[in-house]
Parts: sequence; C-alpha cells; structure tokens
Amino acid sequence: MSGLRPRFFLPSSPADAPAGTGSVLTLDAEDSHHALRVLRLRPGDECEIVVGAAVYAATLVGGDPAVRVELRGRLEGAAAGASYRLPVGLVQALARPSALDWSIEKSTEAGASLILLVQTAGSPLSSGKDSGGRLVRWARIAREAAKQSKQPAVPGVELCSSLTAAQDRLRSLDLVSVLLDPGAGQTLYDLIRSREVSRPQGGEGGVALWVGPEGGWSDGERESLLGAGMATARLGRGVLRTETAGPVAVVVARLALGDW
Repeated sequence: MSGLRPRFFLPSSPADAPAGTGSVLTLDAEDSHHALRVLRLRPGDECEIVVGAAVYAATLVGGDPAVRVELRGRLEGAAAGASYRLPVGLVQALARPSALDWSIEKSTEAGASLILLVQTAGSPLSSGKDSGGRLVRWARIAREAAKQSKQPAVPGVELCSSLTAAQDRLRSLDLVSVLLDPGAGQTLYDLIRSREVSRPQGGEGGVALWVGPEGGWSDGERESLLGAGMATARLGRGVLRTETAGPVAVVVARLALGDW
C-alpha cells in the first residue's frame, strides 16, 4: 500500500538527470542513513520520493552509504499525499524547548508551509541561546514530521530577530497575518472562510497565524501588532497552551481553506 511506503525529499531534479520514470537519483547522507540503518530498506523495497513539487513511487536499487532509487512513476491525487492550494504560515513565540519541538512537529503534520520563531517579552530568557544548533534540530524535526505525514514539502523553520522582521518576511511572501486572541469576536475559521485573508488584493495570498507565548503578548507587543493592521481571531472558547495553539490553528486554517 502506498500509505505504508517511506517518503524522502530531494530539493530539485539534478540538471544532468531530470526526474521522470526510470530516473535514478541519490538520497542525501541523512536520508541514506535513515533508509539503511533505521528503516533497514534493501534493494527492491519501495519508497516515495518528492522532487521539487512532484511525488514519485520509487524502488531502492542499491548503494551504501549513498542510497540510489529508481523512479517508477509519478503519483497523483490522494496517492501523492497532502496537497494544498494556499500556504499557511505559523509565527510561534519562542518557548521552552520541549514545547517548541512539539509545536514544530505537530504543525508540520497539520500542514504548515512555514514556521517563524520569534523572541517575545514572555519567552524564556534562554530561548534565544544556541540558535544555530537549535535551528538544525528544529529543521530535522520538521523534515521527519513531513515524511511521516506525507507532506508535499518540508516547511522552512526560521528564527526572526524581532516582530518587525517576522512581519517583513511574511509580507515578502504575500501572507496576511492573523493575531490569535482568545478574546476576539470572530473565529479563525469564519475569518478565513470570508476570504478577506486568504486572497489579499487579488493575489494568490495565504495566511500566517501568530501564536503568543505562555501568558500572552505584552501590551506593547499587542499594540504594535494591531497597529500594523493585523486581524484578530480566536480558535474557540477556551485557552490553549502555546505549543497546542499553533497546530490547532493550522488545522482550523486548512479546514477553512478546504485542504482537509
């Protein structure tokens, strides 16, 4: 069954070996190790390969330590796994490490297209330390979650130096920001269904969901974000932990966009 085949990602088709049925491609070192040492795949075993925006059924044909796979045919529709019309980004306030690991993993499984991490007044003081090493860890978590949940791509995980930097990044991607607020009058589902957020100014658009730290945004942060013209929305009538709010918000957004 296609749902049981492991999935691996290649960023693009090599220039000298364009992807297509019969093409033989090589997995990177991390995926090769995972295929051989963790999954214990052997020549003849089936897998799935994502090359750019295309998903292929493939067969392992050999290689140790670098695994080679032969593409057998492009997968379409439900067989290709998740498919999304519009991007959904998540802006997650930095939190304790275990909370961030959970949020990144589950938000990826829910269909996040991009995850921006930002230091806030309510973030732990140590959350910005060793950012380089932690970004490597977070990227690995997102990659493994994308494989397991049959995502069409691995979401980028980026660390933004400020709220302003995060807003600038989202504007460059034509994503409309929504500040999640338990006290907002409108639900996130209704806001996105209204299409005021999903297709800004007639463009392709998409939405970015802002999740604050434990205890919420500071008064100054909230004033700044609302002053930038952000819409506000609530997830429900309760209050979720910061690591839970992100994945739930991505699910609600995907439901509203018709992607689930």
